[in-house]
Parts: sequence; structure tokens; C-alpha cells
Amino acid sequence: MTGAQPNPRRWRPLVVGLSLAGLVVVAGGWALSSVAAPRTVGPDVTVINLPDLINEGGDGTYRGYAVGTTSCNIGDTPVWWCDSNTTYCSDEQHPVIAQNMYRLKDGRFQQLGMSWLKHGFLSTNSSNSACAGVASCPTPPHGGDQLQVGCTDTYSAGLNDNRPLGKRSEVNAATGVFPFPYGGGGSTAQVYDQRVKVLQADVDPAQNAGARYWVEGHYVTADDAAAGNGLNNASYREVTVSAGTFNLNFVGSTVRELPAIAVWPTIDATVETLNADVPSTPLERFHVARKVTDLGGGVFHYEYAIHNMNSDRSGRALTISFPGGTTITNAGYYGIKHHSGEPYATTDWAIDTSTPGTVVWSTDDFATDPNANALRWGTMFNFWFDANHVPFGINHTLELFKPGTPATISFAFESALFADGFETGDTSSWSLTVP
Repeated sequence: MTGAQPNPRRWRPLVVGLSLAGLVVVAGGWALSSVAAPRTVGPDVTVINLPDLINEGGDGTYRGYAVGTTSCNIGDTPVWWCDSNTTYCSDEQHPVIAQNMYRLKDGRFQQLGMSWLKHGFLSTNSSNSACAGVASCPTPPHGGDQLQVGCTDTYSAGLNDNRPLGKRSEVNAATGVFPFPYGGGGSTAQVYDQRVKVLQADVDPAQNAGARYWVEGHYVTADDAAAGNGLNNASYREVTVSAGTFNLNFVGSTVRELPAIAVWPTIDATVETLNADVPSTPLERFHVARKVTDLGGGVFHYEYAIHNMNSDRSGRALTISFPGGTTITNAGYYGIKHHSGEPYATTDWAIDTSTPGTVVWSTDDFATDPNANALRWGTMFNFWFDANHVPFGINHTLELFKPGTPATISFAFESALFADGFETGDTSSWSLTVP
């Protein structure tokens, strides 16, 4: 069993084994964290704080934002932070930093924007007892070319949006490997290019009554990934949007070592979550969240959000199948779009409901177009539909984009069958107590 974690939600995903199609995922929920984590083995860069924000302005259609990030090494080995070749490290041995923005509106959790990548170039090795319980920060053996155990390093919002930035397409997020110097060539004609590019209409308070927003910082680096510590490198923080200026304002504190999608079940108790893992070394992970709403008359509305944490294999098709006789209607899709000169296509995934009881979303396969609009690392797509079937007995298959074994991973959610205290022994809501 891979990836199993304690689940704080009332509904827990089903734990199943191997299938012929590939690994059937292991589930688990996401526990919230905002305090120092236990020390891990090897280098382990995390984000302990998102300290500041910049609104770079826009053109009336799009706006550009940037998010500051404070990293923290909770491992037991320094993290490399080089940007030039030396006798002890090479220029590609440093983290890259991604920034993202999300919105929860009308029961749908969406990614609104993403940046290109800031390449780390120097660690300040600052002291912060919140990092790993270390009161002081000793200088590492190679100074600013490393982030010492228990030490922090802050890249302000102004530093993280200082162009030119690097393309996400150059980075294998599972291994942390990328070419250096990075390729460049991206557009900087608009203030939002290479930054967290967001449709202004998506953050306009006048058009988004009741919406809530979050920003996220995500680090990727090779030595952290090789140690198996690449799955805790994203953290998020809630923001509000000021009317007129569209400035972002922090609400509360940073939630550490979890991607922003983890906030959804903390706000809506009907949201189920699980980890869908590709069996590889290092492990590649997708986060899946689902919300099911009873529309009455035996019809249910299904909302899915799938976040690719670090999978270089990426996703190219999602198939959801119900038992025979199920009618599926109103299927839809939303996907965040790459920008500023990334080579990836931005074509929406096609939707196919021609097979009774089955809905398929897909993009071109790798052989057809290596730059197809796959579900790449650090991005999240949404899928939805209505079906006249209760939320259990459903098969889910995610086909991977890049060739390899397995070709697909499958996952399943538990349903209300195991609600009302079934697993805990709390029978207070049952109609009959069985000794």
C-alpha cells in the first residue's frame, strides 16, 4: 500500500489493491499543518510562510501577481542552493519556485493562475524556530550554496517575479532535474507575462460574490526529490481581493506542507479526498477531490478537481464509469492554461459521453503531440457532470500522458455506506444498535 495517510474527513476513500490496468490508488486524506514538522531523513525543503504579495497590474483583461516564499529545511541534511559550478556543486543544483492562485466559488474549487519559475541562487540561512524547532542557524559547510538543517530562506514577492523566469516545461518535478542555464525566450511584453496570470473577471469582487481565494508556493529541487521528500513542498495561504485596485490581502496564516486543494474539505465537509499515486521512484502523486450534491429525483451533481503535485508522466484522460443504465448529462471541463511562451497547447480536453454510463475527458496522446495540454505538474483541472446514480460503485481511471508502466492509475471513493460512525463505532445516529 502506498501513500496511505490519516484522513480527518468523515468519508474516507476506499483502499484497494493492484489492478491489471496499473496501480489502483491508495487513499488517504490530508491533515492540516501549520507548525514545525518532524525532522525527516535527507534534505527536505518546505515552505513555512508566504510573507508578501505584489499586484503588478494588468490590461483590463488579465492581471499579474507574485507571492513571496520562505523556505525551511526540515530534513537532516543541507539542501543544495547552487547557481554556478564549483568544486563541490554544479549550477543546476538549486530549487525552482512556482506560484499559483485558486478560487472556491459556487461549490467549485479552481486554479485561476500560475507563474513561471524563480530559480534559486543564494540561501541566506536565517534563523526561525518555526522551521524545525531549531533556535539558531549554524552556517552550512558551503555557506549560501546550501540551506542548512533548521534554517530558512526568504524570496520576496519582488524577487519571485523578477523576470526573466524559467519555464515549467523544462523541469521534471518528480526528479527535480532541469537544464541550466534555463532556456528563457518567454514573453515579457505585458506586466502579467511569466507572473501569476489571472483573468481580472475571475477576481473582480463585483463578479464573484461569496468567492474565496488562496495563493500557493511550491518548491522543486533534485536532492530533496531523490531523498523521497518532494511531496511536502507546497504550502498555501488565503487572500482577499480589494475592489477597484484588485490588490490581494492575506487572511490568517500559511498552512504548511499541503497544496491549496487541501483546503476544500476543511470548508465543505461533503468533499472527499484521496492521493492517486504513480508507482515510481521517486513517487509521483496526483491529489483528487470530489464533491457530490443530491439534486433530487435520483440525480446527483459530481464535481472533481485533480491536482498534479509532481508527476512528470502527467495525465491525458479521465474516465468515470457507472453501472449500466446510468444517464450522464451536463458534463463540463475547466483547465488552467499555460502562458507567456510555454510550448504546451491550451486546447480544452474533449468530452465523450457516447458510451452509456461512461464519461471520458481527454487530450491528444504523447505520440500525437508531446506538447499537448496534459495535466502537468503544479496544475489542477476540473471535471463535472450530472448522473442518476448514487456516489458509490463508480470506477475512475486516469490515463497517463508520457509513455511508461503503468499506463493508467485507477482510484475509488467510499460513499455514504461507511458514514455515520461506521468505522469509529459511534452508533448514535443509527436506528438500531447492534451489541
